[in-house]
Amino acid sequence: MIVEHGNVSARISAATPKERRWLREYLSFRTGRRGDQVTRVLNDVADTFPAGFVPMIAKHALAAGIRMELLDRRAIPCPPDLTADLGWLRDYQLGAVDAAVVSARGIWRVPTGGGKTESAVGLSLRVPCRWLFLVHRFGLADQAAARFELRTGKAAGRIGEGTWAPNDRVTCATFQTLSKRLQDGDPKALALIESAEGVIVDEGHVLPAGSFAFVMNRARRAYYRIAMSGTPLDRGDQRSILTIGMTGPVIYRIRPEVLIAAGVLSRPRIRMIRVVQEPTANTWSEVYRQCVVDSPIRNAAVLSAIKRAAKPCLVFVKDIDHGRTLAKLVSRAGIACDFVWGSNSSEERKASIKRLIRGDHEALIASVIFNEGVDIPELRSVVIASGGKSTIAALQRIGRGMRVKKDATGNVVKDEFEVYDFQDEGDRWLQRHTRARVAAYMREGFETIVEGGAQLVLPATRESSSA
Repeated sequence: MIVEHGNVSARISAATPKERRWLREYLSFRTGRRGDQVTRVLNDVADTFPAGFVPMIAKHALAAGIRMELLDRRAIPCPPDLTADLGWLRDYQLGAVDAAVVSARGIWRVPTGGGKTESAVGLSLRVPCRWLFLVHRFGLADQAAARFELRTGKAAGRIGEGTWAPNDRVTCATFQTLSKRLQDGDPKALALIESAEGVIVDEGHVLPAGSFAFVMNRARRAYYRIAMSGTPLDRGDQRSILTIGMTGPVIYRIRPEVLIAAGVLSRPRIRMIRVVQEPTANTWSEVYRQCVVDSPIRNAAVLSAIKRAAKPCLVFVKDIDHGRTLAKLVSRAGIACDFVWGSNSSEERKASIKRLIRGDHEALIASVIFNEGVDIPELRSVVIASGGKSTIAALQRIGRGMRVKKDATGNVVKDEFEVYDFQDEGDRWLQRHTRARVAAYMREGFETIVEGGAQLVLPATRESSSA
């Protein structure tokens, strides 16, 4: 079998019927929440497939007894600058840069707080080509641009939420803005994406989304293609495999315990608080409202956790009504708190964080807008009141408190923090979601204690097709 390797896709230029059948089967994946869908990525008409799968195919073709000849049609845009000063990078961040230079494409699996953006800046200096840094929220783009400017002393471009200010070397942009402009036929957007010689994607687990994949596939000249995430392959819909197709497999990984041992991250200590309820509702949305949002029993448990938690404390909710309810309960309990959600401006969110850090408030209740892009080293505890089965969201929320806090002299004053989550029992949906979160915590090596001596693996009681 002969395969031609391009930047976006690879093409079969010669193959026997047996080799085609093997490749078609190999590139068919079980997806969907229950794994009951099949996604096939081999285009039988064009004889093409996403180029990120090439390393996997080369490895497994050999094991299947298939000889594969690879013709690399890609053009290296510029040689690495081995004189670039990267002395400010930590050893493991430099390891990520070196892996990207060698492999050219793939995934950096680095936990939240591990300094992925610092590595991205280092890569842009080591390989001085035209880079596009893609994110799914403008706040993340602005933060990344600021980090590039801080480390390099040079301006970085910004695109998103009405801002269009690209740069010849590094531009930080949102997928949403580029996708909209590309679909509208904007020649400036087309020129920008097609001129990129390297693409770095923050929170790479978002790539399987249609509009994000559309943008990524238009970057035809991008030889370097790197996705960064602490949870790149943990999507609940099993579509994480498509991230590999657009970038490549994991080329560099560092585990949380390594960074905790090195004093880079704080150690989370997770307490699962048992909440037993028997809902009368019949749909997932009704169960969630009855047993989470409006539940006096569960909200009392959340309030108790907030009272116990070390301060300052960050509390996560998913539903706005839930946040408002908890804010009232917390305030009535004599604990000063704020509640922020999507309609709050970035300035209002920053002001709330400052009040928390100063001690004006002991707790900050936040919706999913704080899952990413918010680092508060001063946090002493996180309370996950939202529930949910997303392992990505669960680990991101814990990540908000994992930054090590140092004093003015550089001494560490916080190297561990508390996490309170809730082990919901009495309903199949809630129990399954609890299991998913606990499994994620244990995979990461986080200490997890169930208060009351309950088992971590719970019995199933009811089937669901919607939650």
